Amino acid sequence: MKKIFNLLATVALLAGLYSCETYKVKDPAMSGVSNVDGKYMAFATPEGETEPSTIFGIVITNTTEDAANEGWITITDMDYSSFGWKRLFSVRFHIDINTKDQTFKAANVTVAEPRTAWNPYYEGASGSNGSMYTASYQYGNMGTATASIDGKIVTNGVDTPSDHKADSIEFTYTLTYTDGTSKSYSVSGQKKTGWAEDAMEYEEWLADQGWW
Repeated sequence: MKKIFNLLATVALLAGLYSCETYKVKDPAMSGVSNVDGKYMAFATPEGETEPSTIFGIVITNTTEDAANEGWITITDMDYSSFGWKRLFSVRFHIDINTKDQTFKAANVTVAEPRTAWNPYYEGASGSNGSMYTASYQYGNMGTATASIDGKIVTNGVDTPSDHKADSIEFTYTLTYTDGTSKSYSVSGQKKTGWAEDAMEYEEWLADQGWW
């Protein structure tokens, strides 16, 4: 009987040792511009004015080659007063990225109007789904329209209402249409966290315009 108890104790000890064994988990793969990319909500104030006229939904992504010094930015205007909330105006263009300084810029680069882009009204500004929807394409080919942008991301640059931190985004932005007219903005906002309270400032502003 004593031998049986000793055997059971040994088995239990071995089981305990194996159950406590730890395994190294690989770090998740990150894009070449992971300290800059993501979704952002931001107020856009026209040049020469002091109050924002709209909110931009912004998505920064890496390139197909996953380069560490370039990417793509898509800017979607959440003012749907002209076309309806299923048809927001959106542009996409190439940007140069400095991952060390977390800055991005472009000068007079050709823009495209994407067939699909992030539409925060579908997802909900406070939602966490990652779906992409047709946002624009009401103008068709943008032709020779160009954009210039100069911006910066600050890691944990915003204290959010949910008692968390979010990356901040700031940039100046000019979109020049094919007829030579242009719109310039000063843009400031934060990375989307998925917490409902962190988006309330944006949702309430949109509601005041009658857009939410």
